[in-house]
Amino acid sequence: MGSPTNLTDRIAQLREKKNVSSILNNNLTERPNPELKPLTIKRLAYDYFSTFSYILLIMALMGQLLLIVSLDLF
Repeated sequence: MGSPTNLTDRIAQLREKKNVSSILNNNLTERPNPELKPLTIKRLAYDYFSTFSYILLIMALMGQLLLIVSLDLF
């Protein structure tokens, strides 16, 4: 582990290089005006896997219900 003097020097060097970095110089306080952007409605993607899963679940529940009813009657 470095001594505090070396860490302080390293932090000072990084602060000097801060002007070179475009990421650090990017001004995050300036945001585009939300009024200029048109509002769009996001559509959800149709999920075939979940639809297939729900169909199988409903079929299984109906099959169990029919089995219980048929065993109760006979």
